[in-house]
Amino acid sequence: MSFCFIDFDISDAVAARSRAAAFIKATDTRYGFSSSSLQLLGGSEVKRIDDYYSSDHHFSGKGKIEAILPQVNRSRIIIKLYDGEVPLTTENFKKLCVGNGGLVGESGKPQTYEGCNVHRVQAGFVMQTGDFVFGNGSGGESVYGKKFKDERPGLALKHDRRGVVSMGNSGKNSNTSQFFITFGPSPQCDGKHVVFGEVVAGFEVLDALEEEAATADGTPKVEVKVYSSGLWNGEMPAAGYWMRVPDDSFSGSTAVFFALPRILVAVPTDGAAMKFRSALLSTCVCVVEALVLPAEDVKGPLSEAVSNPQNFDYVFVAPAFKEQAVGLGAKRLSVSRPLVADVEPLIREAFKDWNLDPRTV
Repeated sequence: MSFCFIDFDISDAVAARSRAAAFIKATDTRYGFSSSSLQLLGGSEVKRIDDYYSSDHHFSGKGKIEAILPQVNRSRIIIKLYDGEVPLTTENFKKLCVGNGGLVGESGKPQTYEGCNVHRVQAGFVMQTGDFVFGNGSGGESVYGKKFKDERPGLALKHDRRGVVSMGNSGKNSNTSQFFITFGPSPQCDGKHVVFGEVVAGFEVLDALEEEAATADGTPKVEVKVYSSGLWNGEMPAAGYWMRVPDDSFSGSTAVFFALPRILVAVPTDGAAMKFRSALLSTCVCVVEALVLPAEDVKGPLSEAVSNPQNFDYVFVAPAFKEQAVGLGAKRLSVSRPLVADVEPLIREAFKDWNLDPRTV
């Protein structure tokens, strides 16, 4: 079993927030901003950026900006691959996710999903991409140099829920690089398309794609592209956003993925959940979910939470569950007491190797 990530760019949002960052970097003194970093500006300053930008004749013609940075994941999905059932299909997918060593295929196009157009977003059905040859669904190319066969175990799997990942094709044994992700049960695809994985994290990204881009006939309402892709492991961020950060010399910019940690709080009451949520959100930009547990049923749910890194990056446990948490042996598990004093250093330590949003600790 292996995992891949796909990062989507909806409505050219990466370029829009990158323009906003470049604008602030270049004009912070002129307009009296408190920082040259977009991510460090206060709420009232952010509200003024659009007006300043639209009236600045040097910058305003460069395109739209997005000054309000994401508070939730709108980019990255994590896909679990069924390597044991369909190894030919998953190997093709993994190589395309990482760029296949920079190889150029028979089409003359680099064999990679990065930059690939999402050419179909059909409400209640699927979103489809992977045609890096033409970008419209009429092309595609496998890493094997030709179309490859349907693997029977994948044909036997069902398109029975949201988040099923399956191969696009033009008929029997015609797999190339195109794939689709279901928005819901799609039994009409059963037996015709090879299922090779499922989305295990980032369903909120699928929600955004369907809400903002889907149409009845599948023609996207807004442009959607694959911004980045690759192999994923439990030590990597599973949520966040991309932005190009301007160089200090103003000679260019660097694309950076800023992580939004997904934090689970395990607590005995709703009141404790609110306490944890308030403390965490005052310390960092993150996604906080609460697991309210009865005192007699703690260890099982906690063990499951810390053993599935695709679901959460870190688990904070209320002091009431301290004894039950002992022995779970997960470095991502932390009993927090006193709560507020512990939050910041724990987050720093937990995510020290990540590109955290500067709005965090």
